[in-house]
Amino acid sequence: MAAVLGSRRQAFASSTRSSSCAAPRIAAVRTPSRRTSHKVRAIELDFSDPDTQLSMAGLALGLLFGIGAPAWYINRTERDEERLEELRAMNRATYKETGEYMTDEEIAQVRKPKWTDRRSSFGTSVLLHRCLPGNSGAASMGPGSVHMADAEGSEISQDYSDLSSEYSYSSNDETDLGLAEATTTKERPPYRIIDADMLKKVQAEAVSDLETIWSCKKSVAKALLMYYRWDKERLLTDLAEKGPELVYKTAGVAEQANNRAEPGAGSSSSQQEQVTCDVCMCENSCSECSSNGCGHTFCNTCWRGHLAVQIADGQARHISCMAYKCGVVCDDELVLHVMKGEPELLSKYKQSHLESYMEDNERVAFCPSVPWCGHAVEVDSDPFVEPECPCGIAFCFKCGKAPHSPCTCDMWLLWDEKINGDSETRNWLAANTKPCPKCSKPVEKNGGCNLVMCKCGQAFCWLCGGATGTRHTWTQIDNHSCGRYKDEADARINDALRSHKRYMHYFERYKQHLDSLTKEKNNRAKLTSRIAAAEHDGTESRDFSWLVKALDQLRTARQVLSNSYAFAYFFFGGQLYAEEFSEDENRVNQNLFEDSQEMLAGEVERLSGLVERAKELTLDPQLRLDAINSSVNINSRIVKFFELVENDLYGKLQSSSAQIAVYRA
Repeated sequence: MAAVLGSRRQAFASSTRSSSCAAPRIAAVRTPSRRTSHKVRAIELDFSDPDTQLSMAGLALGLLFGIGAPAWYINRTERDEERLEELRAMNRATYKETGEYMTDEEIAQVRKPKWTDRRSSFGTSVLLHRCLPGNSGAASMGPGSVHMADAEGSEISQDYSDLSSEYSYSSNDETDLGLAEATTTKERPPYRIIDADMLKKVQAEAVSDLETIWSCKKSVAKALLMYYRWDKERLLTDLAEKGPELVYKTAGVAEQANNRAEPGAGSSSSQQEQVTCDVCMCENSCSECSSNGCGHTFCNTCWRGHLAVQIADGQARHISCMAYKCGVVCDDELVLHVMKGEPELLSKYKQSHLESYMEDNERVAFCPSVPWCGHAVEVDSDPFVEPECPCGIAFCFKCGKAPHSPCTCDMWLLWDEKINGDSETRNWLAANTKPCPKCSKPVEKNGGCNLVMCKCGQAFCWLCGGATGTRHTWTQIDNHSCGRYKDEADARINDALRSHKRYMHYFERYKQHLDSLTKEKNNRAKLTSRIAAAEHDGTESRDFSWLVKALDQLRTARQVLSNSYAFAYFFFGGQLYAEEFSEDENRVNQNLFEDSQEMLAGEVERLSGLVERAKELTLDPQLRLDAINSSVNINSRIVKFFELVENDLYGKLQSSSAQIAVYRA
């Protein structure tokens, strides 16, 4: 290259020396000459010239990067979109099964740039996959957890290994992980919240459904539903099996009400006809009279008085016709027509019918909050549900008590009576005191002698409780012998003492988890306040939803654990199911239950420690992933725990049955 440049400089110097001295004129002449020469060279290229070779190389590179690079970019974009679709499908499937997914913020902390080969020497891969619970290290995760693997993907689950061999992905928009689709496919809870604003809409939907199915008038559909306490399924079953005639008669609805004219309607000639009212015995024109669906006609004045009395007495939901032994319910058209001049009573009538949907409906229950928050809960069909009201109160729909799964409602009522009543006080008194035979006050023995002295001055025998004298020795009491009752009395005392110790074992652990549950609720409130304050001040913009979800999962697990000790108290060793299992079967069931309970408790304590470390809102990717994995693992263990209770314990009952609320992640 140096030799070529040197030869070009020599040629240029020689051409300069042979030229004229009029440099400006010569330059003006040579300039177009050089342009002409350049045009000729552009047509007749000399590829042996190094400059030509360099120019062609530049042209080739320009074409490559100008056309090839965009084509390559488009091709790789299409391949990346296909890979993202596979990842979205995987994420949606995991979300449906476990309810867990990776958010954009979580992916952004550990992701690689787009189109980076997974087999390269840098970066880490992130996949949603399933691991068996209980494995050590990073694989100790539940369904849908996040797994960190090396560049070769050696630790990635086998189920998704086909996705770990080509490209990673970035999450630059909200739909990269398919979360928009996954959110829409989330299973709806088996209940809905009703407030004052939507009550009218919900009731109108129920009436409209029956009106469409049975092809009847709105007032008839409403009267039938109110009689059947808004149980549409049972009403339709009776209509199909018993027939409409019997159903209408039982509900107090006249079949003619479907086709009768509106009150006060008719031709002008018919309205001028005189009608005798059977109540006031006065003759009135048809325009001043109204008839019910049963066909009985009375003057509007009498109707108005009758309806006003019934509404004022709280009988607005079932106002019968005034005719003797008629029993047909006054329909809405009649009431609205006659009472249009009484707005207060008419408003009370409408409000009573509106509230009937909540008060008479067996599938609707009011929130037990005090004072009442104004919400009610309507379940789909199964009453064994533990809904949570928007005010924060969770309760059992069936019994109205606090959530108590895996305990049944009957079991929880016994436990509530036991911890809040005086049954254990009686057990302690029976195990540690004896009643005085004179004043009947309980006396506790504080020495080794069997002669006990009450405060009232009465001496009695500790073994049998009988009154004695005061003369005694270490071996006997004068004129008293009760050795034959000693074994029986000791056995009775031992039984009471053993029962009390067993109760205290379960109660103490129940109370510990219940206290922790209260603390978890307080911690969640404080944490959400801190996050909101940081976002408001602009000092923190990171997403801490994973931490809030971890606290929610921790709260759920604490509730399940505390209730599990009440369940164990009654199910194992108690009298409630003593005849269902033999001693060996009961021992095996108890071991299985306690093993599952212990594993769940251990994971709960682990997550509690992780949450405690994350309270400072520090950005630690490993801590975040550990908390997410622990939350998923706890959810998986709770699912397995409930499967054990439902299938292996309650499912084996022969002479009795038990139903509890199904756990929903």
